[in-house]
Amino acid sequence: MNGRLIFVIVLLLGLAAVVVNVVAAWQNATADPVPEDVSAGFAVWGTQGCEGCHTLYGQGGGYAPDLTRIIHQRGADYLRAFMVNPGAFHPNQRQMPRFTLTETEVDQLIALLDWTSSARFAADWPPRPLQVAGGGALFNTSVAQAVPGEDPVLTRGRAVFGQRCASCHSIEPGVVLTGPSLAGIADRAWHRVIGLGAQEYIRNSILHPSDYVVEGFADVMQKNFADLLSSSDIDALIAYLMQFGEASS
Repeated sequence: MNGRLIFVIVLLLGLAAVVVNVVAAWQNATADPVPEDVSAGFAVWGTQGCEGCHTLYGQGGGYAPDLTRIIHQRGADYLRAFMVNPGAFHPNQRQMPRFTLTETEVDQLIALLDWTSSARFAADWPPRPLQVAGGGALFNTSVAQAVPGEDPVLTRGRAVFGQRCASCHSIEPGVVLTGPSLAGIADRAWHRVIGLGAQEYIRNSILHPSDYVVEGFADVMQKNFADLLSSSDIDALIAYLMQFGEASS
């Protein structure tokens, strides 16, 4: 076998390898059809505001764990029971609100999470494992920083807001996160419910958030603040929020 023939054979083998790699890369890049129940699960994920707290492939809110591979980590049966009654899990820790999901909606969410867990690129996710456990909340330092000379009660309320509220509520006008903006709440609270003063309304909204849900928002606020916050924490939080009247927003 002469050198020219060897060269041609090596060249052809090299071209074949390139073609195989290109085809494989194209196949990996081609999107698989999304099943109907997965699409429905995406719709439930959006309408229930799941992305306000959770992430899929890092996209969404950073308040609660990334759920990209949660089916592989926990299993469908566990997740189904958790969605139906999250309060039965992790007692004395931060808890997910109880959503009024239908059985079909639960099945659709399970289908979505199974699909994200099984995608070909899920095996390498997350790039760095995200561990979220215990009863603490993410700390919003931009809100919680103390103001020099501030009343200690307001400083405490600012800290409680940063720890427990800032992931879902903004204090900036027109900025809507998971829940309504609390800019101007000190004035609006006087008119929300006949017979309730502003401070009484805010206190009731913290302890019994399902009583007076703001129109246009889902009833997804955490329901166990009475267990998580002391009476002094709640008093301080109310004092902090009472600073935000319409004139300040």
